[in-house]
Amino acid sequence: MACFRWRGALRRNWLLVSVTVTALFVHVLSPQEVRAQEEALAAAGPPVSIALLVDSDIGRCYDRGYVAAVERLVRLQQDKINARGGVNGREVEISILDGRRDTEQTIENVRTALALPDLLAMIGLSSAFRGEKVFAALGDEIRNSGVPFISHISVSDVFAGYPNVFSTRPSQEAERVPVMAAFIEEMGFRSIAFLGRAGPTYIRAIGDSLKESAIADRLTADHRIRRAARRGAQLDGQALENAISDMKAKQADLVVLAVGTVTSDDVIKAFAEAAFTPALMLVGNLTRVADELSGDYPNAIYQLDWGAVPEVDQDSVRNVVARSNPEEWLFEGAKLADAPGWQEGTCDPDYEPEPFSPTNLRAIAFGAQFADMVSLVTEAARDAGRRTELTEMRKAVVRALGETFAAGKGAFHGRFENWSFFPDTRTRAQTPFVIILPHTLGRTQLAPIQFVRTRQGTLRRIDTLYVDVDMLRTYAINNNERSFYADFYLSIRASERIGLDDIKFMNAFIDPRTNGPHLTIETIYGGGPTDAYPESMRFYRISGRFRFNPDFANYPFDSQRFSIDIQPRSGDKQFIIQPPPLALRDPAVSVENWDLASQYVSYAHAFVPVVDAFTHEPSIVPFYETRFVWQMTRETTDYYLRVLVPLMFILIVAYLSIFIPQSHLEAIITLQVTALLAAVALYLSLPQIDSDTATVSDRIFVLDYMMVSLMIFISILRINVRSHKWRLINNALVITHAVLIPVLVVVSAALILQALPVETVKELASWEYWRALIGIA
Repeated sequence: MACFRWRGALRRNWLLVSVTVTALFVHVLSPQEVRAQEEALAAAGPPVSIALLVDSDIGRCYDRGYVAAVERLVRLQQDKINARGGVNGREVEISILDGRRDTEQTIENVRTALALPDLLAMIGLSSAFRGEKVFAALGDEIRNSGVPFISHISVSDVFAGYPNVFSTRPSQEAERVPVMAAFIEEMGFRSIAFLGRAGPTYIRAIGDSLKESAIADRLTADHRIRRAARRGAQLDGQALENAISDMKAKQADLVVLAVGTVTSDDVIKAFAEAAFTPALMLVGNLTRVADELSGDYPNAIYQLDWGAVPEVDQDSVRNVVARSNPEEWLFEGAKLADAPGWQEGTCDPDYEPEPFSPTNLRAIAFGAQFADMVSLVTEAARDAGRRTELTEMRKAVVRALGETFAAGKGAFHGRFENWSFFPDTRTRAQTPFVIILPHTLGRTQLAPIQFVRTRQGTLRRIDTLYVDVDMLRTYAINNNERSFYADFYLSIRASERIGLDDIKFMNAFIDPRTNGPHLTIETIYGGGPTDAYPESMRFYRISGRFRFNPDFANYPFDSQRFSIDIQPRSGDKQFIIQPPPLALRDPAVSVENWDLASQYVSYAHAFVPVVDAFTHEPSIVPFYETRFVWQMTRETTDYYLRVLVPLMFILIVAYLSIFIPQSHLEAIITLQVTALLAAVALYLSLPQIDSDTATVSDRIFVLDYMMVSLMIFISILRINVRSHKWRLINNALVITHAVLIPVLVVVSAALILQALPVETVKELASWEYWRALIGIA
């Protein structure tokens, strides 16, 4: 009786068994990496809250994607924190409050945040003007709460009286004006004038700080002009004319122009019409100044910029996008239908957002700032101890911001950036770049003089080195040794302070025989009178072996970065590199078995941590590292022919074995076992990649092993079912083999392809590609 009950149950549940087996295989073949065991038990206790204050774009044709990037990156960070036990056993909850650039809504959002239960910190608020209104309305509540408030305000005077308020932005008073003053002294400008728009808080802070700076005695004119209309962009015409006449009479050789980017065009035009054309230090976006004005203006225009070096990407941001599916990191480009430009016809309806566009990369960096601050807050609070009250956690965060990560002593290593804060102003320590728009060049670049902060907090001059790396060929790429050989030209604009001996190639292989870099340097032109080369340039041909940091998760459909990494050899001769525009760089590179996808230049602002072993005094030494990067995609034709096609035929042969008559079931199993062994032998015959994670190639072989093993399992069941003459169950197994296995193969392959870049998937799905591969005309 038991035998009959077992037979009946098997007949009724054969479909359930098949589906269960299918789900098991799909789960095993998922392209996601197997997660490590959780570092801590699930978070317990009431959750702690962190409030984020953001502002959506309004008035623009397309959304820049800042808020979307914040939501994505912060949620990822939140999941990571909670997976590790939260903060001292308490889960972290994130509340995102959108002020939409409205003052009243921003005040209400801060009030809502302060009312959240177990509020650990507030992060955000990016306008100095709205910040003034917030502290005027809720200043006492913010101060008395003791809640760490990490704002994004650039004027430190706005929150000077609130010891629990910090800023992720450098302040106008502590960073912009000191660098501006140091640059003016180095360049030798003698008569300085300030022309600003009356009203904005940050402009008022710049003008007032100049009066108290090291160049206060050179400030010969100070004009603050109101707008002609309340909502207009133009300044009062008569007041502007009077200001220009006054500055011209005082022979100002540099004007600090802080009237807003849109208004700057009209003011520069008014300068030219009045035959008054001094050098300009623009407070605004220099790249948006109209080309016709900047090209005709007969003097240099400068700008201080914390964003990025012209023609150079931030390395960490670019790298994270390039190593994954770029489309997953596209945040900009959503159409804002309410923008006035759509009614006025000034918006571009054909605009196509790009993952690597400057706007999208800035959105990612902005979102990473919020994610970094969430990480900083939770790590600092965790150091307070597991049974610590919320009040003590808040104090631990404030203490970390003011002491542990104090400028010159320590830095918090975020995902994309390092973070330090001035203890006195409680603003971020980040020295701006000095950008120049030469009147003869027509495009921006770094000025010859730059500055970095010393550990004592003073400014130190460093040089801009104008460099280009022209890659000739890349060869002998070794995946397991993570190395490649390269031949390239190095061109350097001559500098009295910096030479080739002051440059260090960070990723050059060390030769054990000489204990030096594995490089051969040939001087092509080292200076002197000649008609062949520009006298201001130095040319070298360099050959050597270099390291690269591969990611084999998508092997053999992977894309890797091959770079030449340059940084100063000595801290006494620091520099930052300015490359030429991408359009002027040579795109031709000779490389075997790889295709050049793109090339770019990126930089990383790093710190060397130093601890005095005697006094135990910590400090950090900042420096810039520049990478000339060639992004290359591996050619896969050989893999298709040597691996994918044979595996496909192995699967087909094993699958077709089901149609052999049942009287030859032993032959069926023999054929399937042979197919399994053939797949194993093929895998062992391939060059093995030394990877810490399973590659796409590994998953493809595992898929083949599982499918053939499942066929063997079904065949064994059929032998047992046939011996008991269970015809219905035998038919069910045949259907499982004939129908479910192809479905399982397709689903598993789709999961594997999901991890690949979109372009690779499109290529694999293209009949034209396969037709060209096998030579069909």
